[in-house]
Amino acid sequence: MNEELSRFVREALARGASRDEIREALADASWRQADVDKALGAWVDRDFVAPIPRPRPYLGAGEAFLYLVLFAALYTAAISFGNVMFVLINRAFTDVAFTPPAAASAEMLRWGLAYLVISFPAFLWMQRLVRRALRGDPELRSSRIRKWLTYLTLFVAAGVLAGDLIALVFFGLGGELAVRFLLKVAVVAAVAGSVFGYYFWDLRQDDVETAEGGQAPRLPAIFAGASAVFVVVAVVLGLVVVGSPGTARERGLDVARVGNLRDIVRGVDVYWERSGSLPASLEALSSERDIDIVSIVDPQTREPYAFRTTGEKAYELCATFSLGAPTDQASLRMYPYRERFWRHQAGYDCFDLEAIEPDARRW
Repeated sequence: MNEELSRFVREALARGASRDEIREALADASWRQADVDKALGAWVDRDFVAPIPRPRPYLGAGEAFLYLVLFAALYTAAISFGNVMFVLINRAFTDVAFTPPAAASAEMLRWGLAYLVISFPAFLWMQRLVRRALRGDPELRSSRIRKWLTYLTLFVAAGVLAGDLIALVFFGLGGELAVRFLLKVAVVAAVAGSVFGYYFWDLRQDDVETAEGGQAPRLPAIFAGASAVFVVVAVVLGLVVVGSPGTARERGLDVARVGNLRDIVRGVDVYWERSGSLPASLEALSSERDIDIVSIVDPQTREPYAFRTTGEKAYELCATFSLGAPTDQASLRMYPYRERFWRHQAGYDCFDLEAIEPDARRW
């Protein structure tokens, strides 16, 4: 409420002016009728020696906490949803000329899904508590603290979303596919438009007096329901792409196996350079000083990897893998599959290797 208007109404009432006279004077001065009614409504309509103020709404620490958690969950969910959609777009429209590995990685998708499945339900729950508090005490809608928190958090979100748009334009100017660029812009526009549209509408209800039924009371439920549908679709698509937790664990075990084999190959190269021969066994190799091998046994079965010499410098190294090596280009660019050498099959698979000079290693 305008402080100058509130002060004028108080002084006019104190001097005995009627409410109709105050309304007429302020209307002649081009004040909005809604602002005038709100200013007059702050004082009890009763003759007394001085104007009697109505209790002003006060947003306590508990309500402030609800709003802070509400908007923190909202922004986390919005950003996570955008990240998940960006990864899905990158996967669906592969750009061989411009594919940032981090943007298309399964790890980024898992982080986005993890944030989304926690923050979005928290947002819905906090919004329900806030709406319940407003229904119990409608005067809280006029709280300054509530308005400041709302505008401040919307400002922060505007900065984050603007940064996303700037990054998208940057990548678009860098040559990213037009389809990917336009889809990402559409995602950001949809998220920003829905969030800002809804909350600006909500704030407008504090300042605009509407007829009964004119406040579209079902809009919060529609906003929550539509958001839930889009989030569920994004989570389902994300799980289809990233795979189940069991698949992720098996992939992690395979990456650990490849890492162990890489260490063994390095050790064999160092051993051959030093002694001019291949080691008799992996146990003999790992016992050598200055040869750092994390493990010579499978991380799951704890069985030693198979090692067999097939020539003066040639040898065979085998392991049992849970899955086949990924075939999509984004995953193949990631460690350890960027080397074609380590692309394995599911099950028992062997690699025919040859000791070489450490400076001429194959990675």
